[in-house]
Amino acid sequence: MKNLFTVVIAGSQYLLHPQKLGTIEETINPDALIPVTLLTTTEINTDLEGILQLFATVDDVFQTDFGGILVEKPEKNKTIGFVQNPAPRSRALFSLQRPEAETTAFEDLPSGPYFLHGPNLYQAWRLYDDFLDAFTFGVIPNSINGSDDGYEALSSLSDNGSSKSIAVPSRLYHAAPSIRKPLSGVRISVTDAASLKGVQTTLSSRSWSQLYGTEASETAKFVQKLVDMGAIIVGKTKSSQLDSGREWVDVAAPWNPRGDGYQDSGGSAAGAGASVSGYDWMEYAIAKDAFEGVREQGRVHGVYSIRASAQAASLQGWRNDSQNYAAVGLLNRNLHDLLSLAQLTLNTSNADMPFPKRIIYPLDFASATESDQAQDDKFVAMLEHFLQVKADKMRLSDAWDAHPPKEANGHNLEEYMKEAPFSSFCSEFYHEYQDFRGDYNTKFGREPYVEATPRFRWGIGGNESKQDYAIHRQRIDVFRKWFGDNIMSTLGDSETIMVLPFGPHARTVQYRDDLPGPPRRIDGIGPEALAPLLGLPHLVIPFAQTSYHSRVTDKGESRPFTGSIMGPHGSDIMILQLAGAALGRAGWRSRVDTGRWAFPQGYEPA
Repeated sequence: MKNLFTVVIAGSQYLLHPQKLGTIEETINPDALIPVTLLTTTEINTDLEGILQLFATVDDVFQTDFGGILVEKPEKNKTIGFVQNPAPRSRALFSLQRPEAETTAFEDLPSGPYFLHGPNLYQAWRLYDDFLDAFTFGVIPNSINGSDDGYEALSSLSDNGSSKSIAVPSRLYHAAPSIRKPLSGVRISVTDAASLKGVQTTLSSRSWSQLYGTEASETAKFVQKLVDMGAIIVGKTKSSQLDSGREWVDVAAPWNPRGDGYQDSGGSAAGAGASVSGYDWMEYAIAKDAFEGVREQGRVHGVYSIRASAQAASLQGWRNDSQNYAAVGLLNRNLHDLLSLAQLTLNTSNADMPFPKRIIYPLDFASATESDQAQDDKFVAMLEHFLQVKADKMRLSDAWDAHPPKEANGHNLEEYMKEAPFSSFCSEFYHEYQDFRGDYNTKFGREPYVEATPRFRWGIGGNESKQDYAIHRQRIDVFRKWFGDNIMSTLGDSETIMVLPFGPHARTVQYRDDLPGPPRRIDGIGPEALAPLLGLPHLVIPFAQTSYHSRVTDKGESRPFTGSIMGPHGSDIMILQLAGAALGRAGWRSRVDTGRWAFPQGYEPA
């Protein structure tokens, strides 16, 4: 592990990236630690004040203290230090040595904020407090020149020691997005369940860390794809225990910034949801979705999230709870930015798919309260108006009764599919961690500790025989074929979408300090289960806020309200484009804010 230096500048914490970038010609105190701005001779000689003001405007790392001392950067075919209009006397000016061997990388060293430690130049990374406890840890790359040297986990704490610190580089270090680097400089967090070369995967489990406390030797394939496109991985966000827990015993649950600040943060991808809903300096989060995941976080934290189509993104290098149900998920506060990321990273079959001609609204999943149902109806009406079609409001159970598959042998939909989805998921989850349980017992002579929910699901999976599992998978195959034949085609050429109610999960507000109830089965087919069962993309869209009386603040508070769209396989881009276009036509917002309110107080979609 390298020695990492931190320093406070004008009340903000900074980290010096340990890779030395150059040396100044002047002799200074070898222990000095000085904020500086690196500029070319031309920049120094032109509108210096305007350039420094621009830096302060576009970059959250740069601040005026960096502009007090300038370092002149050599320019190709120009004389170092030939200054026709010297910098103001109020600023010291140092010159960066030109290396003996000319290198393009040296000449391309970006203008912006840096630190001198003694005579040596280092990048300035700003440290932000993770006051929502969203991250397992922050990371920095071992090399800033794009080589595959892996990452280093940060142990830095906030100024008062109460939270972790997450490091972000100056936005000025990265060129504008290009064809080769379309995500240049974009800040992205990844779930702890995805491997990142050089750092551990903890899965929020002390037992897992005890057994597998070594750093990953390679980066997950999808994450590496982001890096190759120029993305900056700033850290690993917390997943619940084994990406399936709900109790948050081994590590503290992330905080949900919405409402009174004491709302439940959910399970699985809770860290990803908190990082996007709570931090202005964060842009995208990548996490997983199965029965829970990014879609739950879209609902709980009021951010735009999409579960990708099956096989639209690689899960190689991820620790999964289920091979059949898991998929990559993306989160962002801006719907159009989420679309851009999906277009760049997801392997969809048809990026130019036309908008649908039919909307299905399944009444089986109607909201429990009149007020929630009124919001759902408003969301459906918005899509109806844009597409100029009336939604086909139907019950899946009635369609099953009218056209039952012969394999059902007279069973209604609820009876036939009551156990198959969840029991098969639990079986896969149990066997995914069979080696972990065995290895732990061999090494420590006892069973690993797991929370109540993973333990409950392992119990179901362990009791599922091969024959039971085969029967359940067969029933799922029957349901998939029946659904495609009788409800909507799941193939890419389908002209149908399904709007799934996806408002608050429970009638009552769930607080952070509510004791978790005993784990329960997730039986039958609900709005959360359809997309994983069918391998389809599912987009969650915050569009309104509902009020509740908080027992914490003893006053009225707001929480996000979400709708959702499920499309045919490979329609990931289309449903994102559809949502953006429909919201725009209706005059509804397509971005949410950070903090207590997803939308401004008093905002109501027309």
